[in-house]
Amino acid sequence: MEAPIKKHLQGVRVIDLTAWLAGPFLTMQMAAMGAEVIKIERPGSGDPTRASVPFAGPKGVGFGEKTPQDISLINLKRNRGKKSITLDLKKERGKEVFRMLVAKGDVVVENFAPGTMESFGFDYAALKAINPRVIFCSIAGYGQSGPYRDLTAFDLTIQATSGMMAVTGYPDGPPLRCGPWIGDLIPALYGLAGVLAALASREKTGCGERIDVSMQDCGFSMIMDEALDLLVARGIPTRQGNRNPRAVPWSTFPTRDGNVAICAYTNDQWKVFLKAIQREDCLTDPRFRNLEDRLENAAEVEALVTEWSRNLSSQEAMRVLREKRIPCDPVLEVKEVLDDPQLKSRGMIQELTHPLGVPTGVKAAGFPIRFSELPAAYPGPAPMLGQHNEEVYMKILGFSRKELEEMEKEGVI
Repeated sequence: MEAPIKKHLQGVRVIDLTAWLAGPFLTMQMAAMGAEVIKIERPGSGDPTRASVPFAGPKGVGFGEKTPQDISLINLKRNRGKKSITLDLKKERGKEVFRMLVAKGDVVVENFAPGTMESFGFDYAALKAINPRVIFCSIAGYGQSGPYRDLTAFDLTIQATSGMMAVTGYPDGPPLRCGPWIGDLIPALYGLAGVLAALASREKTGCGERIDVSMQDCGFSMIMDEALDLLVARGIPTRQGNRNPRAVPWSTFPTRDGNVAICAYTNDQWKVFLKAIQREDCLTDPRFRNLEDRLENAAEVEALVTEWSRNLSSQEAMRVLREKRIPCDPVLEVKEVLDDPQLKSRGMIQELTHPLGVPTGVKAAGFPIRFSELPAAYPGPAPMLGQHNEEVYMKILGFSRKELEEMEKEGVI
């Protein structure tokens, strides 16, 4: 009788070829849910983010010269709970080793430029021949097909070409990038959904699957939740700042000591809002009678709200509105977010740990999903480069120490 599982993805082995953000963020979530993630890195250099400042190490956090024990903070954040091995896929011996890993793996994830895996000799057909149950997920700027297939892409270029920047900013200003790296993070979460779906279907079919994720596709899918084509046809700006093109007041408003976000959608909410701010005189104003009227006179509505809010502190304004159950919240700066009692109560604000056990004092987000039966959390710090070579090559693949030393000497690992 098998022992009960302790994690959702317990027993799932992920061969992680990813670097930068999109791929590592995907595999980090799998590690949080119990998968064994084996991160393959280039011998000597590893994931390019290992060279990104600032660094954390035995001497603390800094932007200065990197020591062998230092790891970049973004690497510490993006690769928590993984095992690091080094392997050169350009060498024939490295390819042999990779075939052995695929044979013992469940999922292969990569975010190379399209065609790279084929150049190594590892397209989906080749991986399927090694392991018919393998799930092969690729994340690329524009996917594995189409006229943009071979273009290099990063978060900024994806936000530009997906339409994200077209809807971010103010009507009279330039298009802006959304602050979080959503050009990478949204594809990572779509990729995660695809991998989990493929794992579920494999339980019924016994077969693996090829997953092709385009970062542009994913960004575009987010913006088209809105009727943007209709806004364009009517000459309505797609960049609305903090406004909602379907509701007003729905924005951020200044107070004496900050800003508050206020959302009032329905006519009933508007009436309650006016009573809360003691402006019942506006109930009969034809400019504000219905939602359609308020949308046509959005600037006047926002001026009315601003006239009220700017004379109060954020707490005073929220107290008035919350008494009437009008949705509102303060606009927190990063320092305030890190002190937020709600996030703290749910364990979302955590301190990064260094693989050598050195405290960093640097904050990171915890795993955001709460399960009732099987817990999920990032299982440990990001690894040092090649930290798990011996464990993976000797215990999982069965190499001898002599063979390991030979591969090191040859530059295979």
